[in-house]
Amino acid sequence: MLRASVAALVLAVAAPAHAYEFWLRAQAIGQAYQLRDYRLIGPDLFLGRRRYTQTLALRIWDVGDLAAARRLAHLPERGLRISWQSYLRIDHDFGDYTSGRLTLPLTVPVRRDALDVTPELGESVASLDDDGWGATGIDGGAARLEVPSAPLAVSASAGLRVRASSPLGLSAYELDGTSGAACQEYVEGPTPGTGTWKLIDRNRTITNHALASDYEYCPQRDVRQPSVGVSVATSRIAGFGAELGYRRTWSNTVGRIGPIDRLAHPDLGLYPNDFGQAPASGVDEERLWARAHGELRAGGIAIAPYADLRYSLLHAAVDRAGAGVRLSRGADVLEPSIEYFYPTFDGDSIFNAFSIEPTTDLRLAYEHAGALAWHASGWLRAYHHEAGAASLAGGADGGVERSFGAWRARADALWDDGYGGRRIGASAEAGWRASPALWLRGRAITLGVASDEAGRPRYASSSSVISSTWRLSDGVALHTILEVDYDAIHDLQYRAIGVFDLAFAPEP
Repeated sequence: MLRASVAALVLAVAAPAHAYEFWLRAQAIGQAYQLRDYRLIGPDLFLGRRRYTQTLALRIWDVGDLAAARRLAHLPERGLRISWQSYLRIDHDFGDYTSGRLTLPLTVPVRRDALDVTPELGESVASLDDDGWGATGIDGGAARLEVPSAPLAVSASAGLRVRASSPLGLSAYELDGTSGAACQEYVEGPTPGTGTWKLIDRNRTITNHALASDYEYCPQRDVRQPSVGVSVATSRIAGFGAELGYRRTWSNTVGRIGPIDRLAHPDLGLYPNDFGQAPASGVDEERLWARAHGELRAGGIAIAPYADLRYSLLHAAVDRAGAGVRLSRGADVLEPSIEYFYPTFDGDSIFNAFSIEPTTDLRLAYEHAGALAWHASGWLRAYHHEAGAASLAGGADGGVERSFGAWRARADALWDDGYGGRRIGASAEAGWRASPALWLRGRAITLGVASDEAGRPRYASSSSVISSTWRLSDGVALHTILEVDYDAIHDLQYRAIGVFDLAFAPEP
């Protein structure tokens, strides 16, 4: 009798269980590679790095079942919906510098290229704003309102822009995408206006921070960047979409970073302030953007035109614009397009001091899908100089891919010539599914470069990659990658990557 009473009581107070929709992805990545380390002072070194990375991404939709309750009650979809997005990345670095001097012929141009060993992590990063050309990460909030009386939706976001000094931040999150390792300060001279820009004094005590770089000291990048954005977009219109948006990001100006007498002459601040000209704050970015796209059919052809434009209020210039149309019929796609690009940087970036040349691109691309798939494209680019006629460059590329049984093969070729020099390259790759749980792949690339500047030698680069995927069970796989690169500048470079994937979904 007692057992029956307890069971009845439990059933009486039980509440419906919430079954949220969620997405969870975990990865464990091991990296090993060798790169050049370019130092500000002293000889360049080889850097051999071994790194272990763990990532965890979690997304939950409709917390509280508010949207589900509206569906059960046959109410309109619009209304409050609560979602959760989080991403955690932990790096354990066993980096090790080895001694050695890097010597280069004076006639060889030095390119400070770096290898991005974890490009697949980009899909796990949550961003709250997107203007069509780039995403902006914000520690803050966002809201979207569907206008009941019109096919429009209004979105707004506000918060602090994610940057290198943010918790778990990286230098790639900066507006100009660079680190603060070579950050400079204005050093006052004996008389106003005679100062110079120099590297920030390194004779400071290094403090160990668990979640930030201890050496990339750049005070302006430690300042918070409030950011606000708003956009109006069409909604619930079949075959057409358009959006108009605005974003503004600003930050306070850094003053003195130490005692006033720490330098030979009185320190008035990080920036020139001999005459009190340093502002209290400044705008880092302020942009307007508009984009539209459509979709219609005529005579069995799917026609999808699109157009995009972005205007930088900070630079008083259109920095991005593009238009094109995608024509599809069956397995064939033809896409002509035009794009204008004017490089702009945030208000704190040193790159604003350089002369930048805008470009205009004309492109025509074609692709065919099927058992024997192939693609080809051609382009012509005009470099608009500040003085004189524009310089031209152009090129073409194409490739073919064939699948047969458990094998897949692909070959590509590239050629471009004109302003800047000539490049000719080719690549070949093959893949084999040796068993239902094992994939093997290989790839080889070669590229020859000839500069149009007198005295610059020609050189060639090559790269070879072999990789494998071993499915251990449903949704679990081990990926291994070995890459070897060689060219006349960097000599031999290699890297090995292992990825333990807990959310594996094989390609069809």
